[in-house]
Amino acid sequence: MKTTKIAPIIFALLFGLLFTSTAHADGLALLEDYNNKFYIFNQGTFEQIEHSKVKQYYVGEDFCVYIDYLGYMKVFYDGKWTTLSGSVETFQATEKLISWKIANYLYVWHKGFKKEISRDAKLVKMNGDIIYFEDEFDNALKIYYKEQIYTFAENHYSLRTKALSVGRKSLGVLDGDDQLFVFDRGKMQVQKFMNNNVLFSAGSGGVVVKNIDNGELQLITGLDVITIDYYPPEYFKTEYTWIVWQEQSGNMNYYENGQKNMLTYQRPDLLEFSPESILFENGKRLYLHTRYNETQVCEYIPNVYAFYNELFIYHNREQQTIVVDNGKSTTISSLPGAQFTLYYDTAVITEGRKQSVYYNGKVYKL
Repeated sequence: MKTTKIAPIIFALLFGLLFTSTAHADGLALLEDYNNKFYIFNQGTFEQIEHSKVKQYYVGEDFCVYIDYLGYMKVFYDGKWTTLSGSVETFQATEKLISWKIANYLYVWHKGFKKEISRDAKLVKMNGDIIYFEDEFDNALKIYYKEQIYTFAENHYSLRTKALSVGRKSLGVLDGDDQLFVFDRGKMQVQKFMNNNVLFSAGSGGVVVKNIDNGELQLITGLDVITIDYYPPEYFKTEYTWIVWQEQSGNMNYYENGQKNMLTYQRPDLLEFSPESILFENGKRLYLHTRYNETQVCEYIPNVYAFYNELFIYHNREQQTIVVDNGKSTTISSLPGAQFTLYYDTAVITEGRKQSVYYNGKVYKL
């Protein structure tokens, strides 16, 4: 098992790397009907894969995984099914990878490859491309990222963790001495703070910190420390590569290409993120903001909704199911209160015993 030690890096950050989007989806969905029959939807085609109720399932960006009634875990990737393991009780998954334990052995599946990453793992935290875990076999804190294992701390008892934030490509740990350890895409640096009230949030391009020592809002990567704003924010968050914060005047800003940009004049009542868009409220209306445009998707905040990039699905006031796809609004179910589940670019709609899938502008009936 290959282990790589990480050390502080002092090179300059390339902004193009920070804001490059790698989000994609492959038109996949899993469906379970009223008879417990189990199906996969793959870009317009349905296929029944199980006759009995499955124990657990999950849809990733380019894979599907489930545990069948006998305890076999199976994954669909690159057009084919593979049995990963037997005797599996449960698994964890993100949009990028899968992890599971047999006894205390920890395994990971990523892009078609299965790997044992610990013989005795505890405190397993996952997000995006990252798995953060305590390896009791050698008492170390470790990170799995992009097919490599990084030793984060030689002795996890000595780190005395006070706070932890696990992003999709970055991670921050505040230790008992108010040192912030930042892991970012395979590299790391450590920042020491005098004030013990350190607030931070990890995303896909580093860890955003409200630096109480000097009042700045900073982005700490594995390469550099970048000042985003010279004044302390009222609120801030980073998710995917998005960084948003509310300044003291009340304006809600976002950070892009090294520049501060205003999103709204006040903090929205609703603020959510996907890889290529921000869903936010302004004047009691909902908008999708992307790096290229901004579109109103609903004139109010619905009780039931989901979104991914430029796809927004919700129940209108008559409880019909409406989809807004790249600004175009379509009714995909007139049955009041039909249930739906959004898997990235694909939505499963359930109308009583009937099921259908919305994908790429079309509705496919099971």
